[in-house]
Amino acid sequence: MTHQAPAMGCCGPVATDAPIAVTINPEARVNVARSGAPVGTLTTGEWHTIPVTVVNDGFVTGPLVVEAEPVPGLELDAAANELTGEHRQDAAFRVRLDEPTMVDVTLTFRALGALGGLANHSTVNLLLSSMR
Repeated sequence: MTHQAPAMGCCGPVATDAPIAVTINPEARVNVARSGAPVGTLTTGEWHTIPVTVVNDGFVTGPLVVEAEPVPGLELDAAANELTGEHRQDAAFRVRLDEPTMVDVTLTFRALGALGGLANHSTVNLLLSSMR
């Protein structure tokens, strides 16, 4: 049985196993929320994939970009995920912590597609911890 944790998006909860849910509304505004799904403890020095569920009510195409302000000891590998226009798709980004620590990172999600610069951004905080 899989864990279907609801995350609040623009138009209601999103059932997902991913710790982050992004909803793009019909006006191409991006909303992001933490679900109840855990990220878990990361292993120091190893890359870890953080899954993201995207519900695209605007059927927007183009890149979905994840950005973060620099956090000492945290590396973010966030190559743009390509939005296909499908109503629901999976995306992801990777993180690595250089030493055993706990960090709070603010992530910004941006989508630019068919409606170009009309797309807004949204942010979410993610608490990450690592151990040896």
